[in-house]
Amino acid sequence: MKRTVLLGVLLVAVFACTMAFSTAKPAHAILCCETGYETAQYWAKASTCSGAQAAYRALARPEADATCGGSTYVCAFTIPPCEDWTSEDPANPFKLDGTAKFGCKYQCTIDPYYQ
Repeated sequence: MKRTVLLGVLLVAVFACTMAFSTAKPAHAILCCETGYETAQYWAKASTCSGAQAAYRALARPEADATCGGSTYVCAFTIPPCEDWTSEDPANPFKLDGTAKFGCKYQCTIDPYYQ
């Protein structure tokens, strides 16, 4: 009889653990980044590459912010590389010219079973 009770308790414990691990997990809402957006063409130049990059971002970023609905919704923002224009303008030898590429964040659901 004692052995049957222990086997019954063990069976209930195994069943409880199995149910605990097989319950459905809730879906998680996060922000995903949808890429493929592009700004108009901008150009900026400065005495340093970082200065030219900062000037370019100041020109292009407001357009991305307006497209996505605010600065917190812009993602994957990339700008063109610095170009050396020393021969044309020794005082401001670094130039950026082109379009910025970016994405916009949106609320999406991630199924925990496919992570």
